[in-house]
Parts: sequence; C-alpha cells; structure tokens
Amino acid sequence: MYALIMAGGRATRLGNGEKAITRIRDRALLDYILDAVQGADINPIVITSLYTPYTSNYCRGQAIEWLCTSGKGYIEDLCEAVILLDLKEPLFTICADLPGITSEHILQVKNRYYESSCDALSVWVPISVFNLNGQSIPDNEWRNNSDEIPVGLNIIRGDLIEKEQIEERLIINDSRLALNINTRHDLDIAEKILENFK
Repeated sequence: MYALIMAGGRATRLGNGEKAITRIRDRALLDYILDAVQGADINPIVITSLYTPYTSNYCRGQAIEWLCTSGKGYIEDLCEAVILLDLKEPLFTICADLPGITSEHILQVKNRYYESSCDALSVWVPISVFNLNGQSIPDNEWRNNSDEIPVGLNIIRGDLIEKEQIEERLIINDSRLALNINTRHDLDIAEKILENFK
C-alpha cells in the first residue's frame, strides 16, 4: 500500500518558506509523516510541485521517493500523481503538515477502511479539540457547519480517482491529529504538544 504525502502547496499563510521542510523541534515537518507512514509498513511517495523545489531537493538528498506535479491545486495534483504513478489500489493521501500523526493512527485508519464497505475514508477531529489547543482552524469549504474538521488524512481508491467516491468519516478525538500547521502560532503550539508526547 502507498501513501501519497502532499507537499506541493505555496504555504502563503505560514510565511516561512516551503511548509514540508519547515522545522519543528529540530526536524522537518515531512520527517514526522515519513516516520509514521514507514512505521506502519506503508510505502511513502512525496508529491511536490513547481512551487516546492526545495522539498524536491530535500527528498532527493534523503533518498525519499518523490514526484513533482504541476502545482494546479491539491485535488488536481493528487489526480495527476495517481495517474502518473498508475496507482489502482486503495492508497493513503496525507498532508505534509501533520507532525502529530503516528503509525498507530495510520494503522487505525487502515484497519477501519478495510472493515468499511465505502470506497474512501477521511479522518476528522472535533472542532473542540482545535479550540482546546488554541490553534487556527483550517479553511475548508466541506465543513458544512459540522462539529468536526477534516485533518488531511484519507484513504481513496486509485482506480476511481476521477470519480466521486463514497466516503466514510472516521472521527478521532486526538489533539495530535489537530496539529495542522498553517501559521507561526500553530508551529509554537505544535512544539509544546509534541514535547508532551516525545
């Protein structure tokens, strides 16, 4: 099974260069996701774009498998990557700014997906967890006044990448999954929370 780690965004709100290689507790954000994915015995491929050349260089230097897409947007780049890589089976898609993710989270999501009859699965965290952490709430047009927020950890079917997929929502009440880095303030909060889980 593969995990496409999406690292091609412009990160304009963070204002700290390319988000995936921004450092937190002396490590690149990307390294936290790679550790979680590889610890769950999933094969990672980092998806960069024309907007993240330093992330591509970082992957090259660390011998991490990567693919550079055109940078048209998250969904467009994901579709492009799945088609170029000819991935037909179920696969993870993970945002590269989730430093609190663990191998246990990955395995929990994988197991739930294979118990489900749905094509896809997305992970959501209660909005109260974001409020408790004191961090920014991601902009998301899919919220629809929900009490939960998607965190950027999903499983989809590669063979249905160009179609709408029936999705199960898995709600996980874990402050680490709410660590979505969008601002300098989010970085500071993540530093403190991850210190407690080291």
